[in-house]
Amino acid sequence: MDVSAIQTLEAAAQMLMAPPNVVTSEQRHQAESVFLEFRSTKNPYQLCREILEKSSSNYVLFEAAGLLKAALIREWRLLSQEDILSLREYLLNYLLRKDNPPFLREKLLQTIAIIIKRGSIDDSGRERKALLSELEKIILSSTINQQKLACSLILAIMQEYAITVKSADVGLIWEVHFRLKKSFENIDLKRIFRFTVEVLGQIVRSGHRPEGEQAMLTKQLLTIVETVLCWGQVSPLLPKRLIGAFEAIYESDTAPALRLNSSWRDTILQPELISLFFDIHMYVRCNSELANPSMTCLVQLASLSGVVVSDSNLKQQYLENYVNRFLNMMSNVQPVEREMLGIADIYRRLVQFFTPAMIAASPLALLQNLTTLTCHCIRGSVIEEGVNDDTVWRESLNRFLHTWSSLVHDTDGYSNETLQNPCIEVFNTYLQCRLAPPDGTRGTESNDGCNDDIKDDIEEDERKHHSNVLLIIGAIARKAPAHCCHILFSLLQDRSKRLKGHLQLMHMGKMPVSSGEQLISLFEDLHWILMITGHFLAVDCTEGETVMIPPEIIRYSLLENANIDASLRYLVGDSISPDNVDSVLRLVGETLRISSWECAALDAGLGAVFSPELSATMSWLLKIWANSYLMPQPTLYSEMSNVFECAWGRQSSGTGWTLARLVARAATCLRHLASQPPAAQHALQLLTTLAYIQD
Repeated sequence: MDVSAIQTLEAAAQMLMAPPNVVTSEQRHQAESVFLEFRSTKNPYQLCREILEKSSSNYVLFEAAGLLKAALIREWRLLSQEDILSLREYLLNYLLRKDNPPFLREKLLQTIAIIIKRGSIDDSGRERKALLSELEKIILSSTINQQKLACSLILAIMQEYAITVKSADVGLIWEVHFRLKKSFENIDLKRIFRFTVEVLGQIVRSGHRPEGEQAMLTKQLLTIVETVLCWGQVSPLLPKRLIGAFEAIYESDTAPALRLNSSWRDTILQPELISLFFDIHMYVRCNSELANPSMTCLVQLASLSGVVVSDSNLKQQYLENYVNRFLNMMSNVQPVEREMLGIADIYRRLVQFFTPAMIAASPLALLQNLTTLTCHCIRGSVIEEGVNDDTVWRESLNRFLHTWSSLVHDTDGYSNETLQNPCIEVFNTYLQCRLAPPDGTRGTESNDGCNDDIKDDIEEDERKHHSNVLLIIGAIARKAPAHCCHILFSLLQDRSKRLKGHLQLMHMGKMPVSSGEQLISLFEDLHWILMITGHFLAVDCTEGETVMIPPEIIRYSLLENANIDASLRYLVGDSISPDNVDSVLRLVGETLRISSWECAALDAGLGAVFSPELSATMSWLLKIWANSYLMPQPTLYSEMSNVFECAWGRQSSGTGWTLARLVARAATCLRHLASQPPAAQHALQLLTTLAYIQD
């Protein structure tokens, strides 16, 4: 091809890239025709070589690279093995000797990868093996730019083999894609992993900080290893539809578990390998671009499963080694904000892929560290709510709580005695962060004056926003029922007295109604105490689920063996002495007292100072509590507290009294708060629940 032809393409490119006011639509149409004709060129390989060597137009270079790829796929069966090999060698040499723009480099790398994949149909991966050997030599001994290029080509090859159902159309049916993928997995995936890990080990041992070009190379090596550990290992026995579903998971934000076959045992189960990955993370953690793929590798290694660890002893040994190295790292670092999500995922993966008994047999420091990190995230998430739109702390907390949910519900994991103190620490921290001083720290966490005090116009979404966290906090609290009952009752009793005092002063005219702002902090405290109490006493089930009194609450009541008469007298208000009263009835009794102060305030015309949000929270608590406790079905329980039976059983007079109090409360709220949607909605739901219970 002569220089004038290249100039014609470059001139057409200039027309296409020029602003609309510089060229006419006819000129642009002529330029488009030039490239339409260019894209249909047959046997364009020599032509494209000349363009790559001689053209200075990025647009023309991009079109030439695209034509190479398209023609290669289109004319593959017409090309000789010598032509294909010559083209592959040329493209690699071209990339190694020229500093190309990223768009061109990536397109040509993909073309080489396609050549390798298509060629492996006939040569069973022989050329792929030879190319990998060549790339390994480049990584070990060439300039850093060539090393980075070699890494990029390895990644391009891996990407070409990674997907089957959704692979780019390169003229192969999906069954062939899948067969080639499995062949690549069996022959070369472990080889790439071992080589790359070895190079990363050399970089770590060099002691040089990852900076500049060295950091970029390290990132590419980490990305290769990350890709291997996130590889979608799909069984060849699955139908195409299920393979597609699995690959949708592979492409999602959450990588699939690290499921490996037995051929990986000589690599993945080596204690030195796990140690090296933690050393790598310690080496790169100060660089966020390197720390992210490094942390992903640690998360994936925490999910090791499949045939490779089908022997329980091997799995136990692997877990012990992993946990020891993890705890060693945690004892030497103070995790930064960006690491918290990854660390939370490590815990989540460990409890998901290793049995509860194995987790419970791990060093106690694993649980202690989880407790410390969870409390740290609770504090961070509360601060985050008030100062910015970031969600790192909240997302981290949700993931840590996911782990706690597993731990507190597993029956063959940690004992209740082991979990009790950690659960108390998490519960106390959450409660303190939600209460105002002196009992808590709400409003003292930041210096910008932000506070989350409850306001009349807070939307119902605020309660739903915290429901998942509170659900697990409630489950955690039930692991230490004595402590949590005592704390919640003390707080409710104190706030109840303060509320009663404020409302009485307003009613007697000794405190102006306009001073109701003083109640905001009190209302906010009560809002959170009641929400936590509700999730502690009952599980807020979705429609269709069987509602029951939590077994931990029943066992605690049985263990207390409180005086039935004293408990019932306290519940209905005939006694104010909490001595020898069942702790659960004390909580319910104090809640009903607060409800009575609220109703009295509404009837006295003080609705303007009372919080509709607090009213909604009270109705919500009484609804979920009544749904579980009032007239429980004996057939659902293997054991039941005598106090509960006497207070709320089907034949108990206490049930009628309680139902009457709750119906009256709901009616009062509907009468006075009809214009406040959240409060009215929850009062109506309470009334509906009570009607269902009576039926």
